[in-house]
Amino acid sequence: MTRHDTVKAYIDEASVEAVLFTRNSNIQWFFEGEVEPRIDTSTDMGAFWLLITSSMVIALCPNYDVHRIRDEILPKDVEVLGFDGFSNSVESAGRLCDKFSKVAVDSDLFFPSSSYVSIGRDFYEKTQLLSEREILRLRVTGKLTENIICEFAPELQPGMTELEVEKVLRAIFIESGLEVPTLCIASDERISKSPYPVSTVKKISRYLMLRATIRKQGLSVSLSRYFHFGAIPQEIEQRHERASGIAAKGAVAIMRARTMGEVYEEIKNAYASLNAANEIAYYSPGGTTGYTQNTFLFAPDSQITMKHPATYVLNPLIGGLLSEDTVLLNSDGNAEFLTLGEDFPKVKVRLESFRVHRPWIMII
Repeated sequence: MTRHDTVKAYIDEASVEAVLFTRNSNIQWFFEGEVEPRIDTSTDMGAFWLLITSSMVIALCPNYDVHRIRDEILPKDVEVLGFDGFSNSVESAGRLCDKFSKVAVDSDLFFPSSSYVSIGRDFYEKTQLLSEREILRLRVTGKLTENIICEFAPELQPGMTELEVEKVLRAIFIESGLEVPTLCIASDERISKSPYPVSTVKKISRYLMLRATIRKQGLSVSLSRYFHFGAIPQEIEQRHERASGIAAKGAVAIMRARTMGEVYEEIKNAYASLNAANEIAYYSPGGTTGYTQNTFLFAPDSQITMKHPATYVLNPLIGGLLSEDTVLLNSDGNAEFLTLGEDFPKVKVRLESFRVHRPWIMII
């Protein structure tokens, strides 16, 4: 099924005549990441918009950008219509959409109006499914991300600041053709203060944590990794064993569960087995990822169906430590850690008939 077929099916199900995409994430999804709709990467509003019906796909953009978008960005079978100035985009798109009795749109720019409805949850559930080309891209991005971290690790030294580490590592990711929406470096006592420990000028002493979300052509992977200078104290090892065990049980649950709520319950039980049942309420243990992150979370009573092939971020937090990776649930129902390569130290967690590898602490 093509992406246009998916939209056409949604048009029928939602009883609308057209769909209007204004957000980069939805436009990138429609073209499987092969089209770049952005000029300003700090916003999710596209440089052009897509109006899609059952029979046509039309790109709407300012007149000054028509030739670039037509000649350099879009496939030849997509018609491009221009309007005078981006400030008139809502008005111009509105005139075109007035030809339809009802249009589903992904932005509140067109509300309030009886002619527009929000794109519903059912549509975003459909967008979780990945093509073979997208799966290949995610595998490459995931392995490349961890490889870069492993190759950079020998450069880490006590006395470096968290910001110095972030600056160099961010530059390496960018030079490798990757985007870096999130990169947090924390050290020593700061590691357990927050799941998003934004890098500071603090100097690193013995213990280091890295958390990153890396994007390539619209699709993202996320991971966290830990490092220690010299022998690892037993207390730190025990805390990582607890986090690894919960993440391993979460990975098995992703393979077995029918809904995201069922995954949550299995992870909740894993917390309870460690006498830490209350900690799951502190931070979500994960959710969907893809062109948008966390559209759906592993949450109590969630009836969102587990999709395959699709990707999920698994990031349980216990005792201030994360065990985070991106998981691909394949078409055959098996789970694959996209961000876990060959070189980073690992531990093997045994669960019934499963042997689940989780990243350990790299000693430097």
